[in-house]
Amino acid sequence: MTKKGIENIVKRYTFIRKAMGEGKDTAVFYIGNRKKSIYITEEVKMVCGIIDEIYSQSDNWIKLLIDGLRKGYSDRMLILRLPWEKNAYYERKHKFIDKIYKCCIYRNMVEYDEIISEEI
Repeated sequence: MTKKGIENIVKRYTFIRKAMGEGKDTAVFYIGNRKKSIYITEEVKMVCGIIDEIYSQSDNWIKLLIDGLRKGYSDRMLILRLPWEKNAYYERKHKFIDKIYKCCIYRNMVEYDEIISEEI
């Protein structure tokens, strides 16, 4: 699992949760007129589980961020709905993704080479 893969899961979290709820093995969505899909593997399920754990342990503002992701809101819509400025929103979202990444490292979902090759 890479950090970019986690960002992709967070970005398409709505579609993944919907497909998991329906018992499907792929999440299908459209970007423009192009059909895209994400296979729901065990790693994807674990990342979704980590997001749910973070949701249950976080304060109200992070819960609102995750609720917005679950509803499929774009970054722009979340910036309008949350009481944060643009820079603060992206900083918190980045910290949120980092927290998911650290949890993935703890659960041995990230290869050593991936950690070493990550930019500083």
